[in-house]
Amino acid sequence: MSPDELNDKLVDLEIRLTHQEDHIDQLNNTIYQQQKTIEQMEQQMEVVIKRLKTLLEAEGNILSPDEDSPPPHY
Repeated sequence: MSPDELNDKLVDLEIRLTHQEDHIDQLNNTIYQQQKTIEQMEQQMEVVIKRLKTLLEAEGNILSPDEDSPPPHY
């Protein structure tokens, strides 16, 4: 191979590497954002569960799944 061909291949490899690094950075950012969203959703879910438990305890007349009998058509 001539020096020009080797240089062209080297430049091509450097360009590919740069593109791959950019893609990896974008993927890392996406994963980071998704993790933040998941953590926020988990916190919101905990609040909803606590509220639901409070409401169910306040109702008192709602049966737990173990105590509830199936409807007559079963």
